[in-house]
Amino acid sequence: MRNGRGLVTSFIAAQRLANLRNTLWNRQQLAFSSSVASSSTPPVQEESEQLAIRFDYGLPLLDVPLPSRNEPCQFTMRPLSDSVGSLCNFLRQEDRGIDYVAVYGTNGVKLATCTSIEHLLQFGAFRLRLNDKFYNVSVPKSGTTPYDSDKLRQLDDLRATVASLHAALCVDEYKLSREKKLLLQLENAETLLAPLHEAKQRIEQECEAHTDRVMWGGFAAMGVQTGLFARLTWWEYSWDIMEPVTYFATYSTVCATFGYYLYTKQSFEYPSARERVYTKQFYRRAQKQNFDIERYNRLVNEVEDLRNQLKRMRDPLFQHLPVSYLSNLETEK
Repeated sequence: MRNGRGLVTSFIAAQRLANLRNTLWNRQQLAFSSSVASSSTPPVQEESEQLAIRFDYGLPLLDVPLPSRNEPCQFTMRPLSDSVGSLCNFLRQEDRGIDYVAVYGTNGVKLATCTSIEHLLQFGAFRLRLNDKFYNVSVPKSGTTPYDSDKLRQLDDLRATVASLHAALCVDEYKLSREKKLLLQLENAETLLAPLHEAKQRIEQECEAHTDRVMWGGFAAMGVQTGLFARLTWWEYSWDIMEPVTYFATYSTVCATFGYYLYTKQSFEYPSARERVYTKQFYRRAQKQNFDIERYNRLVNEVEDLRNQLKRMRDPLFQHLPVSYLSNLETEK
């Protein structure tokens, strides 16, 4: 009996201890969830300070109190080129103590950073958040602001006109400087090329004379062969004796032309044979007279390229191209 009562008593004590543990665990879970919910919920700002945008010399100005130094700072906004993201970056750069900055509409919806200042000013009012503090920013009415739709359109047209004028002036200046640079490079290249060109002309004249001598020598050898065969045929011997000789002479000529093809990989033709004799003689004489053929070819290509660039710069079709396009053409070269 005593053992049974002891078991019942220990069972009841263990059950009470388990219930106490579950109660403590539920309280801890409830406290943790409430703390997470309170930390994730953004703070609600009941009171917001009032800020106003004013226009000075046609530009909107906004005085914002900086959290770190607790002093107002004036920010100039450019409606045509700045955006909400630009304003946020300016605020962060001015005060490193700003961890979070955003712009909201009057309905509480956050505005994207790509929203232009021009569009933001047309709202009439918006809210600026710096860390956990909100500011109600008011914009003057359309009758007092110089940035209504008609005037903004006029400013856009004026900006396009100024941009086209600036591009035209820059293109003319760029073309003048580029043409001057090309003329200077062309003058230097032609100065270096002049003595080489004179040496090349002298070598060419010598090669032309040598090639003519070789060709006329071949013609003379053929004439001598023809006269010799005629003499042997009609005076010394008869046709019956000279016929095999002329056959083997003709067949030897065919073998010589076939050997020429095997050596040069070209068919035997008088213009190609003359050109081959001229080329071999030119390289032989150039090496003998220390004439740099590679340097001459490089300078000739450079002069030709510079002349083509000058011709392209003076072409009327290229007179109204932007500077960026002309620069790309220059880098491609």
